[in-house]
Amino acid sequence: MNTRAAGWYDDPQDANLLRYWDGVTWTEHTSPRQKPGLEQAGAGQGAQYGAPGAPQDQQGYGQQGQQGYGQQGQQGYGQPGYGQQDQQGAPQYPTYGSPQYGAPQDQQNNPYGPQQGGWGQPMPGGGYTGTVTGPTTPDGQPIAAWGMRFLARILDSIVVAIIGGGLAMVLVPDFMDNYLAWFEDDSSGMTMPADLVGDFAMVSLIIAVLGLAYEILMLKFFSGTVGKLATGLRVRLREQAGPLSWATAAIRGAVWQGPTLLSGVQGIGNFTGIFNLLNGLWPLWDNKKQSLNDKAAKTNVVKKQG
Repeated sequence: MNTRAAGWYDDPQDANLLRYWDGVTWTEHTSPRQKPGLEQAGAGQGAQYGAPGAPQDQQGYGQQGQQGYGQQGQQGYGQPGYGQQDQQGAPQYPTYGSPQYGAPQDQQNNPYGPQQGGWGQPMPGGGYTGTVTGPTTPDGQPIAAWGMRFLARILDSIVVAIIGGGLAMVLVPDFMDNYLAWFEDDSSGMTMPADLVGDFAMVSLIIAVLGLAYEILMLKFFSGTVGKLATGLRVRLREQAGPLSWATAAIRGAVWQGPTLLSGVQGIGNFTGIFNLLNGLWPLWDNKKQSLNDKAAKTNVVKKQG
């Protein structure tokens, strides 16, 4: 197994070329073994660029101990000259991406992303940040999975039921006793007494209004309900990231919680339940992964950005 370090080496296919080895495999990047015009540049000196026999006391290409291109031991480019030999006699060549040999500008042919100084090193603040799989918003933020949305709604239902139920018990104190008495009365059949029907509608309205206010306020100030915050989800405009406006939060909350306002009305409550079920399931087959309230508000539920 070839374990040599990444760098320029003799091209195994052409003796006149150097080819870049990326540490794993040979790349398509090649270079002539000698720089153009090299012989002419050293013709007056009788020495070639980087040749071991070049004068050591004259300033020029390939010198050692003097200031010049590819020098060693003095301030300069910081790397052995093109064609120089190290102490073991192995030829040294410029590293791909170094000042002596520029990196290719066509990043479309570079599978390792932006370069800085070496092969495969990302630019500061950029480069590879992870592979996003699954649906995303137009600007690339991952859209939440339906299962996580469902879990978030369960948590929200618990929150609203606890708070709304407590508030209803304060505003309609006899409701629970009257409801249990009717439920246990075999002689009443399935017909709910008129006074209990009124109490039931009042309790349903209290919980629905609380749920609507909860939805709108949480979306506006936190971009997500308690359930979404707990599961790492957020709500944002599909085409634009950032906080939601009051209008967007109100539209999304109204479409989700609005039908619940009518849930206490006999003959209508069943239809509102069907709508809420359909709304919750809609992202499963929607190509933009939006529920009906998302479509009305032009939003998406997304994974929180780290």
